[in-house]
Amino acid sequence: MCGIFGYSGTKECNDMIFEGLKRLEYRGYDSWGIAILGKDQIYQYKDIGEIKEHDAFKKLPKGTVGIGHTRWATHGGVTKINTHPHISTRGDFTLVQNGIVENFAELKEKLIKKGVKFISQTDTEVIVRLIEEELDKMSLKEAIIHVFKKLEGRNTVAVLSHKDRKIYALRNGSPLVAGIAKDGIYLASDTLSFSPATNKAVLLENYDMVEIDGKDIEIFNILENRKKKVEIKELKYQYNKIEKGKFDHFMIKEIVDQKETLLFATNYTEKDLEPLVEEIKKGKKVYLVGAGTAGFAAGQTAYFLRNIANIDAQEIKSYEFKSYLPIVKKGDIVIAFSQSGETADTIEAIEQMKEKGCKVASIVNMHATAMSMLSDFEYYTNSGPEICVASTKVFTAQCAWGYLLAMSVVGKYRTAKKNIKEVSKEIVKLFTEKSFKNIKDISNYMVKKDSAFILGKGENAFIALEGALKIKEISYKHVEGFAAGELKHGVIALIEKGTVVFGIIPSKESEDSADLISAMEQVKTRGAFTVGIGSKDFSKMEVFDRYVETPQVGNISSISNAIPFQLISYFLSVKLGNNVDRPRNLAKSVTVK
Repeated sequence: MCGIFGYSGTKECNDMIFEGLKRLEYRGYDSWGIAILGKDQIYQYKDIGEIKEHDAFKKLPKGTVGIGHTRWATHGGVTKINTHPHISTRGDFTLVQNGIVENFAELKEKLIKKGVKFISQTDTEVIVRLIEEELDKMSLKEAIIHVFKKLEGRNTVAVLSHKDRKIYALRNGSPLVAGIAKDGIYLASDTLSFSPATNKAVLLENYDMVEIDGKDIEIFNILENRKKKVEIKELKYQYNKIEKGKFDHFMIKEIVDQKETLLFATNYTEKDLEPLVEEIKKGKKVYLVGAGTAGFAAGQTAYFLRNIANIDAQEIKSYEFKSYLPIVKKGDIVIAFSQSGETADTIEAIEQMKEKGCKVASIVNMHATAMSMLSDFEYYTNSGPEICVASTKVFTAQCAWGYLLAMSVVGKYRTAKKNIKEVSKEIVKLFTEKSFKNIKDISNYMVKKDSAFILGKGENAFIALEGALKIKEISYKHVEGFAAGELKHGVIALIEKGTVVFGIIPSKESEDSADLISAMEQVKTRGAFTVGIGSKDFSKMEVFDRYVETPQVGNISSISNAIPFQLISYFLSVKLGNNVDRPRNLAKSVTVK
């Protein structure tokens, strides 16, 4: 949610900042703005909606220092006035912010009582007015530090100063990294945005203040009151282009990418996994945390650890983790799941576990993130940029990594690698014209339906939940996933003629297949339109109106069962005319609670 991009150096930066913001689009935004440092003043451009090169933007004077921002509205509506950057009354500095100032109402009320006037509804403007209030008593740098210490919540601010001709930035909780290049210094919410220019990054910690002057950078920790050494990390992965290629949308490209990304995520040797495997074998409780799709990947991994490795593994939504703290013990393990590595709720859960003396592992897609920095054991899905807001390839990649981990605990690493390779080869069958036609027919049937239900059990219980979320996110249809056993305990009351019900059917060797078939028979007799997803063993049964066969490979078949729901979501949304890659009200990186 929200994104910051800044530059100071020798190159003209107007277009550079524009492109940087474009690379931050995937995080989610509803408005955007850019500030350029001119000779006599700061020049700004703001707009709502999509990032486009309008004439007014093109007319901005060129400069070599500037900051940009993509806003996701939290305080105040989607208007140009509320859009960042927010400039000071005298025009001597301008400011952008990510995060939420949790005590902004209290701070704003005090300023209003002093006669301070506000022109926007944002919590960000409160920061600007507080800094202005201090400038008669101290320097801009000192004022920024003084005010930042007053802010409650997870926040990052970046300030462009006309007088100093510098950029100052501070972070606490909300992400911020600096990129080091020959031509200058980049400042951004993630490394992806400046990846074409450099793969050298400085990872900023909480309460680090960065001061950028031309091509020079200094870091100062405001809590420890000390200057820090600039430690440059060379990133392994650098992404020069983000393109859809032959595909109409990023979502369908990323779905098809899974034939490769399953292998990328599990490109770890036994030695790579050994430190975490040994920690798990010590017999402590393992907590797996995440939110949204990452939360379901955590749940799927917990299933693998319990049922493959007999490990005491508990999945917990990261935003509910606080309620489990009373039973957490020193030496327990937490494995955190996130695409961005910056999910606020999950970071908070990690911090709480570390305070309890627990070991932390993380599996994320983005490199150089807060979650990785907090982890004792860091792992990456290496899926490449996932631009569509709805996660597809990272979900299955995290599940595959979880499967590899569980199998490694019981000494079956090689078998796991073989099975994952087989799945990646077999899922290509889901991407044929014949398969797409079958799935499109199912999607077309759903166009005029208000709701649908997905039933799963055992290894497919979390796949049912994720499948429902995927269709909800992109199609805006009401879809719910349930463990099949819940059907007779209330869900069946919602079934009527034409209701779409999916059943995820494992192979006939599974004890769960009979229960799923029975559940589908029950909804069929009540008029449901039934769709089977899974083993070809049952594809010809009359209980199903439609069936999508998926590859059933060993004890990892559940991962391939997720893909038809991704495709149904995609084709349904295209048919409905929705914005597939940027669904309404959703953000890719949920960096605020």
